[in-house]
Amino acid sequence: MRWLLLAVVAFALSAWMTLALPGVAHADDQPPPNDQTTSAAAPEHRETDPSASAAPRRFFGVHLRPTRYHSELRDRITAHIKAIAPKPSSSTSKQETRPDDTRHGNRVIELRNLTAVADKPAKPTTRNADVSSAQTTPDVKTPAVKLAPSEPAQPSAAAPTGAPEPQQLRRAATGFLSDAGVVAASAVYTVADGVARAFGPNDFHGVPHALATVLANTAAAAGRAFLGAPLGAAEPGRFTVTYGVYNALTLLDPQQPPPGANDDSIEVTDEHPLPIILLNGTGLTQGLNWSVGAAVLANAGYKVYTFNYGNVTDNPNSPMQATGDIAKSAEELDDEIDRVLEETGAEKVILIGHSQGGGILPAYYINNMEGGADKVSEVIGIAPSNHGTDFNGLVGLLQVPVVGPLVVAVAHLVMPAGMQQTVGSDFQDIVYGTQDANPNVRYTNIITRNDEVVTPYTQQLLEGDSVTNIILQERFPGYVAGHAGVVSDPRVWSVVLEALEANPEANPQLHPQELVA
Repeated sequence: MRWLLLAVVAFALSAWMTLALPGVAHADDQPPPNDQTTSAAAPEHRETDPSASAAPRRFFGVHLRPTRYHSELRDRITAHIKAIAPKPSSSTSKQETRPDDTRHGNRVIELRNLTAVADKPAKPTTRNADVSSAQTTPDVKTPAVKLAPSEPAQPSAAAPTGAPEPQQLRRAATGFLSDAGVVAASAVYTVADGVARAFGPNDFHGVPHALATVLANTAAAAGRAFLGAPLGAAEPGRFTVTYGVYNALTLLDPQQPPPGANDDSIEVTDEHPLPIILLNGTGLTQGLNWSVGAAVLANAGYKVYTFNYGNVTDNPNSPMQATGDIAKSAEELDDEIDRVLEETGAEKVILIGHSQGGGILPAYYINNMEGGADKVSEVIGIAPSNHGTDFNGLVGLLQVPVVGPLVVAVAHLVMPAGMQQTVGSDFQDIVYGTQDANPNVRYTNIITRNDEVVTPYTQQLLEGDSVTNIILQERFPGYVAGHAGVVSDPRVWSVVLEALEANPEANPQLHPQELVA
C-alpha cells in the first residue's frame, strides 16, 4: 500500500512541476491598466470603470440589483416572460461618479455609490467604515477610518441589455483562472498531505514523508501565488494555518469541524466576549469552507463555531451542504445561535459567512425572523450573495421555452437555495422588501470585482448607515482572486480581523469610551 502511495506522490509531483508551476502568477505582478487605484501620490487620478460606475443594468427587463421597488420589478419580469424575447430598453440609465477620496495619512479609501436603480437617483447614504486601509499581511494593524458619504448617481448613456458587459466577463475570467489554480493546488496539497501523514519520518528512512511534505508545501505556495498573495504568508498560533489551499480530506467526514472550531478548550473571554459562528457557502461543508478561517480566528483568541445546514438529503454525511430552502436554513441557524448563546452565556453572536452564508441567509434571518436582529452583533460577508446573481448572464436562459422551466423545476428539487439566489427571484422580495440592513447590526461586505459566481459584483453591496462595503481591488491593487479563493487568502482574513477589532461589542477593551457612552 505504501509503495502505491509513493507512486501516486511521484506522479503528482511530476504532473505538478510540468503543468502547474509554469502558470503560477506572482504576487508582485502589476495591476492591469483598467484596475488601477488612486493613491496619495497621485490624488488627481480617477479610475475609469464603466461596469463599476454605471447604474445597475437590466437583464431581460430585470434590475440587476433589486432594492425597494419590487412590485414594479415583478411587473416587469412578468411582462417580459410573456413576451419571451427580450426587448431593448429605451430608457437612459444613470451612471455614478466617485465621491472625494477619504485619506488617512498616506492611504486612500475610495467609495462609489454603486447601488442606485436605473429609474431613480440613489439617495446619499453614509457608510460607517471602521475598517481601515490596505494591508499585506494579517498581523499588521492600521487605525480606523471614517468614510465620506456617497454621492447620488449621475446620468449617462444607456447600458446594454441582455448580456453581461465585456469588462465583467474579463474580470470573471480572471477570477475563474485564479480559483482554478487554487483548486488544483488544493488537490495536490490534499494528496501530498495525506501521504505525509501516512508515512512517518522514520519509515523508509523518512524519504516518503520528506518528499510528500515538500510537495505539500510547494502546492500551498503555488496556491498563494494563484491568489497573488505573499508566498511566505503564515499565521503563528496553536492551530496550523495553510493559506492558499483547502484540505479536501474534510469531504470524507463532512460533520467534522475544521481545526479551531467547536473546541471545548476555547472559551469566550473578557477580551473577546462574543462567539463567532461561521456559515459555509452553497454546496460546501463546514470543514472545507473554513479549513483556513476557523484556525485564523481561533489563533486570534475568538471562540469559533461551525455547523452544516441546508442538507436536502437524508444523509448527514453528504458532501453537498447548504443547498436547501434558505428560510428553513434560517431556522437551523436560529437553533444554532440559541445553542451557542446558552453554552457561552453571551448576549449576541457574530456571523461570518461566505457566499450564501455571508449574504442572503443572515439577511433573511435578521430581516425576517422575529428576534433575529437582537441576537446578532455583526455580519461579515465574504463574497456575499446579497442581491442575487445573473451568473454572467446565464440566468436569462431560464426563460427559454421548455428547457428553462425544466431546469427551474429540477433546481428547485435538488438546490432550491440556488434558485433563491438568482436575480429577480421572489425570495429577494421577501428578504430585502423593506430594508437592506438593520441599523442595530454592523455589516462588513468583503468583495472582489473578479467574482465569477455572484455577478455582477455590485450585487453584493448593501445600503445602510451601519454598512461598510470593501472592494478588495481598492485596498490591494492588482487583486486577482475570485469567488472561491477569497476565503483562503491571508489578506481577506486581515480585513476580517480588522472588522472584528472595530466592533466595540466584539472587542470592548479596544473601545472603552464607546462602551461607556
